[in-house]
Amino acid sequence: MEQYVKYLRKSRFDRDYADLSIEETLKRHEAILDKLASDRGFYVAKTYYEVVSGESIAARPEVQKLLEEVNAGIYAGVLVVDVERLARGNGADQAYISQVFQFSGTKIITPMKTYDPSNEYDEEYFEFGLFMSRREYKTINRRLIRGRQSSATEGKYLGSIPPYGYRRQKLENEKGYTLEEVPEEAGVVRKIFAMYMEGNGTKIIANYLNDKGVPTRHGDLWTYSTISNILTNPVYMGKIRRGFCQQQKSFENGVVVKKIKHLKNMADYTLFEGLHPALVDEELFMDVQSRRIEKQPGLKVKKDDQLQNAFAGLIFCACCGKRIGRTVTSKKKGAIPRFRCVNSRNCHNATADYNKVEQEIISSLRKWLDGYKVKIETKGFAEDIARCDEMRAEQEERMSALRKQLDNAFDLVEQGVYTLELFKERREKIEQSMDEVRQYLEQLDKTRGELEERDALPKLIPQTEQLLESYYEMSPEERNRLLKAVLCKVEYKREAGGKIEIDLFPRLPKL
Repeated sequence: MEQYVKYLRKSRFDRDYADLSIEETLKRHEAILDKLASDRGFYVAKTYYEVVSGESIAARPEVQKLLEEVNAGIYAGVLVVDVERLARGNGADQAYISQVFQFSGTKIITPMKTYDPSNEYDEEYFEFGLFMSRREYKTINRRLIRGRQSSATEGKYLGSIPPYGYRRQKLENEKGYTLEEVPEEAGVVRKIFAMYMEGNGTKIIANYLNDKGVPTRHGDLWTYSTISNILTNPVYMGKIRRGFCQQQKSFENGVVVKKIKHLKNMADYTLFEGLHPALVDEELFMDVQSRRIEKQPGLKVKKDDQLQNAFAGLIFCACCGKRIGRTVTSKKKGAIPRFRCVNSRNCHNATADYNKVEQEIISSLRKWLDGYKVKIETKGFAEDIARCDEMRAEQEERMSALRKQLDNAFDLVEQGVYTLELFKERREKIEQSMDEVRQYLEQLDKTRGELEERDALPKLIPQTEQLLESYYEMSPEERNRLLKAVLCKVEYKREAGGKIEIDLFPRLPKL
C-alpha cells in the first residue's frame, strides 16, 4: 500500500493566521491535510512539524529529514498546504528540492493541485510556483523591514525580550509595543551607572551586586559582560537603536551560514527617540561612554577581530560548571594569556597559564586516542551489523505481510464481506502492528548506525592523529573547529598547589 507524509510549517509571513500561535496555525493546517488525506483515501505514515524560522534548507532540520526520505523513494506523495511551505529559499535550494521530487517520482499534493514530477507541465508549474514564492518572500521581507524601520522612527520597542529594568507593554489603540519601568530593576540600573561614574569597573560592580545578593532577571550571577551590556545600551537614556545587529552571510561547505554581529560604536547605528521612559538622563549616559573609551581605548577601534581562544565554547569549570574564559595579564606582568573561570568571584578554581593548559589538553587527547585505538582494534562489529541486517529483513517481510493484510481488508469491505465496524476494528489492529514494526525498524537502524560508526573509527582515529600532529601549525579558528569535531567539552580544574586536572568528553561513542 502506498504511503504518504504530511509536512507542516508555520511561516512568520502567514497573513491569514497572523494572530495565531505556531501551535494553533499548525493545528489548522493539519486539519486541512487530514481532510485531504481522508477524502482521497491516503495512508499517512508520518507527519513532520517545522517550527524553526528560516528561509534556507540548512536552517530547517525537519525538511532535511523529509527530503532524505523522499529521495529514498519511501513515499508516493507529500501533503502540504501549499508549495511555499517546502521552499522559499534561494535558487539552489529550490533546484535541489525540485530534483529530489523529480528523480524519486514523489508527488506534491496540496488542497488546490497535485504536482506530478513525471509530467513536464506539472514540473514547470511547480518550479514556477517556487520561483513566485521566493519573489513573494523577498517582497514581504522588504515590507517587514520598512515596517520595523517605521516603528523605530515612531519610538516603538522592536525586540521581543525587554532589557533589564523594563517590561514590554502593548500600546493602546495601535499596533506595537513600548517599555514600562520595573521599579526594583530600574533602581539597580541607576546604581550601576552611578557606581561606574564613581570610578568602579564592571567587575567591581558585578561583585558588589553578587555580594549584596541582588539577582539578575533569571536568577544568575552578575558578570562584567552583563554590566558592560547595560552601560552601553542607549535604551536606558530613552532611545531606540536600529541597525545594532548586522547579519553576515558566508558560504561554507555548500551551505549559507548566517552570523549576527553586534556593533559596538554608537556612530555605526541609528538612534530614535523612544516612547518609553529613560532610566538615566542622556548626559549621564554619554559621560559613561566617554569614560569607557578613556579607560579602554581598545573599545574605540578594534583592529584584530580574530578568535584567540582555541577552546572557545568547549572548556568549562569542573567546580561550578561555568565557562572558562581566556584573559590576559597587564602589560606590566607581561601580557600573558591565562585561563580563568568567569565565576572567579564565587569559585575557587585557580587561574592557569593558557599555553600550559593547552599543552595539557592536547597531551591528554593524544593519550586518550591511543588507548581508544587499542580498544577498538580488539573488537569487531561486522557480525553485529550482519545480524542487524538479518533482523531488518525479517521485519520488512513482516511489514510486507501486514500491508497485504490491510489491502485484503480493503478488498473485503468493498466486496461486502466485512462490515464497516469489522473493517475498522481489523484496520486498527493491523496499523497498530505496523507501527510496532516501524518502531522496531527505527531502533535497528539506530543500532546499526552506531555499529557502523564504531566500525569506521579505525579510519577516523589516524585522521584525527594527523590533525593533532599539525595542531600547532594551525590558526586558533582551525584549532577550534578541530577540537569541536573531536570533543563535546573539556572540564578544567587547578588546585591551589598548582596541579592542573583535565577531563575530556569526546564525541566518539563509548565501547
